Amino acid sequence: MRGRVRFLAVGVALLVIVVLLSGFRRVTVTQFEPGPLAVKLPFGRTPDAVGRAVGIDGRVYGPLTFATNGHLTVIADTYRQRLLLIENGRITEVPTLNQLVEDLQVSRDGDVLVADNRRLAIWMLSHGRRKKVVEFTHSDGYTEALWHLGLGRGQKLYVEMVRFGHGTFAAQLDEYLLTGRFVRRLAESKGGRQEPLTPLSDSLIGEPVRNFQVAPDGDLYVEPASLSSTTRTITVYNPEGRFIRNVALRSPIAITHSDLLGVSRRGWIYLGVNLASRNHAQVLVANGDGHMVADLHVPAVDVYAATYGRVVPSGVLYLDQSTNKQYRLATYRPVTRRVWRWGGF
Repeated sequence: MRGRVRFLAVGVALLVIVVLLSGFRRVTVTQFEPGPLAVKLPFGRTPDAVGRAVGIDGRVYGPLTFATNGHLTVIADTYRQRLLLIENGRITEVPTLNQLVEDLQVSRDGDVLVADNRRLAIWMLSHGRRKKVVEFTHSDGYTEALWHLGLGRGQKLYVEMVRFGHGTFAAQLDEYLLTGRFVRRLAESKGGRQEPLTPLSDSLIGEPVRNFQVAPDGDLYVEPASLSSTTRTITVYNPEGRFIRNVALRSPIAITHSDLLGVSRRGWIYLGVNLASRNHAQVLVANGDGHMVADLHVPAVDVYAATYGRVVPSGVLYLDQSTNKQYRLATYRPVTRRVWRWGGF
């Protein structure tokens, strides 16, 4: 009798082990590991320092924008009127006298596209030489700004411009070639004091474009204007402006401000949430179906900017993590691992 009980006990134990083991699965998880600082420069007036100033809104601003292709990083040292080109630890200074640089792009080959909002012009820095790409005519009585640039395949240049005055506000997204030739208008929206921003009926992209990014495959990822405190819906278009899909990103915290930072080669979408809000700054990373890949809790920046983050094709995130004393660009690298996890019954 005692032997039978022992036998049954061993059998039950083995059965429990088999059941438990059958509930485990090997799954792929992605984590973002902090890498070395790509840039660390003090604020100040010395040659190796960058400038900062108090804006008309009372906020303290440092360099307004930066761009990188993963090898060359370019910083718009706005208040010292220069670009800083950083590659392999070496810094090259390019003067931008009487210019207001508020957006940059760096091509895969290292060409730098510069948006100058004082002249309302875009110019290129290629192999040390400057070349004007396109210059726009100011409209009397309006304030105009080049809001964002994007580089696509086949020498495509996307230009988002905003215009306000006389009680109206307008935004447009146009496609050019790097030769400066206008190709077409992809989106245009208009509004006023009593009217919301509304897309024009003949626009290829039928929604107000708040921000956009160009994916490595050339598709356009558009962040429309939104008042939702929980969700941002990113709309994907092919390079011809045809709709592909919507991707909804749901935030675990209330959204007061969002920034579409970029798209990786794998189609992962990076969305900054409340990046200037202490204890509420996060970067959400989702795949093309909207499933969350990672949720990065990051320190809020102490100085304001126009550009807070960039994503290179490999998926490495470059993020403004400036303090009151230093301008810093941190890096976060995606690391994929296979791990065992209990999946239950």
